[in-house]
Amino acid sequence: MIKVLMSLIFGASLMLGTSFAQTPTAAPVAAAPVAATTETVKPAHHEHHPELHKAMRKLRGAKQDLEKAASDYGGHKVKAIEAIDRALEELKDALEADKK
Repeated sequence: MIKVLMSLIFGASLMLGTSFAQTPTAAPVAAAPVAATTETVKPAHHEHHPELHKAMRKLRGAKQDLEKAASDYGGHKVKAIEAIDRALEELKDALEADKK
């Protein structure tokens, strides 16, 4: 079971790498003029464990790519999506465990 799960996660990560390479880039859009304001800009929130959050974002992207795929690949697509869901839960649990 562990080997199957690891294979599915590895396969999803491979698909992730190719999915970004195939994603077309958007054409640059001219920015609208910005009015001067007296509001202060808050600094961006410092993200704890950026590697885990990055992995979670990539897994969500891979899941979206799989969900859009036309074929079910002999049932392997569903299994890969389930593996991604389990991996996301594990990463969420890891973040929660660190808060304790």
